[in-house]
Amino acid sequence: MTTTPADPRALRAPYGKSPSIRPALVVLACAAAVTLGGVAVALVGSGQTTAPTVSGLGVAVPGVNLTAIGAAPVLRRIATDGSPPKDVVDALVVPNGARIVGTSTPDAGIDLYDRSISFQLGTSSSELLSFYDVELKRAHWSQVAEYPGSGASKEILAHRNGSDGYEWEVGVVVTPVNPAISPALAGDGQTSPTVGLTLRLFQIPDDGS
Repeated sequence: MTTTPADPRALRAPYGKSPSIRPALVVLACAAAVTLGGVAVALVGSGQTTAPTVSGLGVAVPGVNLTAIGAAPVLRRIATDGSPPKDVVDALVVPNGARIVGTSTPDAGIDLYDRSISFQLGTSSSELLSFYDVELKRAHWSQVAEYPGSGASKEILAHRNGSDGYEWEVGVVVTPVNPAISPALAGDGQTSPTVGLTLRLFQIPDDGS
């Protein structure tokens, strides 16, 4: 796993241009959730020994077996002083059943917003990448494109205008954690594929740097 540079914003491409491939974003990506009417979200209490899990009545996503849940309750874990703005938060989703495993706040409360939240989910990398490709486009994020990351990881980057006057970028990094084992090799003890998901949200400076 790569280490995030001291100033990750130095790696960003100006808004309106195709973003460059940035393996450094493998460590920190971002995410959250499109507002979905009638969706109930339940987070398992943090006092339990197991990781908190995003669960509820998810909405079907075309072409994949995963369902989507609005991520506003999840993103409260990394929200600060009204950032990200509601319209950005409402334009993001989290897969039903994702386990929250950690957060990161490299902005340290200064300069521009730059924070992330990480999950694990029992699915395949291709399924999860398809999920976010569909949902980001459906929520009208622009420049939605997939890039190779470090090792076996892959990243989707997308941009959006925020109501706070900033451009926002979301990075969705998907990393295989436990590939599926063939039943012929594993017998009754075969495992299901598990992937790591990191969603990183950050403001883009006015000059696009």
